[in-house]
This record gives sequence, structure tokens and C-alpha cells, in this order.
Amino acid sequence: MKKLISTLVFSGLAAGAGLAQAQSTILVEFQGPGGHSSSNYGRTSALHAAARSVMALQKSGLPAGSYAVTDLAGGNSVNSIASDGKFVATLNASSGVSASDFLAKVTEAAKAGTAAENAFRNVKAGDLTAGAPADIRYAVKPQ
Repeated sequence: MKKLISTLVFSGLAAGAGLAQAQSTILVEFQGPGGHSSSNYGRTSALHAAARSVMALQKSGLPAGSYAVTDLAGGNSVNSIASDGKFVATLNASSGVSASDFLAKVTEAAKAGTAAENAFRNVKAGDLTAGAPADIRYAVKPQ
């Protein structure tokens, strides 16, 4: 019985210590014009911008294993250009990277990925396609 009580107390302390370390989760969303893959070929893709942003985050200088990218998703169907895209980036609590530094790196990566997709499609802010903005826009939302 004494061993069981000490085990429970130790487990409770370990769980409490884990809760003391904050975990930073960031949702990054992308919006673009979208369209059908054949009749709107060449339009910017929000999902491509999201993927380019993930690649930029990998090159950002954050230590390996300090974060995870999950839920990379977007688009409506298999033969369409994605009008929306998103991913979730989560900072590992024991990484040694501050939440504010992580937010700054994710924001820089989203900006770089969006700029790369817009440049690849030769689109700039203010351009229109079918009356809608032709460029990809992004939003970074700490959760």
C-alpha cells in the first residue's frame, strides 16, 4: 500500500510538471481565388502556398524536432485549384524555443510561402481574376 501511494504521488507530480510547460499551437490559413483545374489553369493555389510555407518553416533555423506541422489541408475536389489551405504548427514544450520566437518564425514562413506562390504565378496584390483578388492571402492565428 505504501508503494502504491508513493507511486501515485510521484505520478501526480510528474503530470503537474508537464502541465507547467506551455505548448504553443498556431493555425495558419490561406485564401485565394481557386477554380477548375482546366479552365482556370495558372491561378494561384492556396494549398501550394501552405506547402511552400511549411518548406520555408523547415529552413527557418528552428532546431530539428522542436515543432510539428500537422493538418496540412485544403481544396474542394481532386480536379480544382485550391481556394483555401491551412496547416497547424505546434511547438514542443521542451524545445527551448520561446512561443514568441516560434510565432515570429511561423509568420515569416507564411509570408515567404505566400510570396513564393504569388511570384511563381506572376500575381501581385491588387490583381483581380473574375472580380476576386488573384493573390494568396494568409492569416496566422495563435490558438
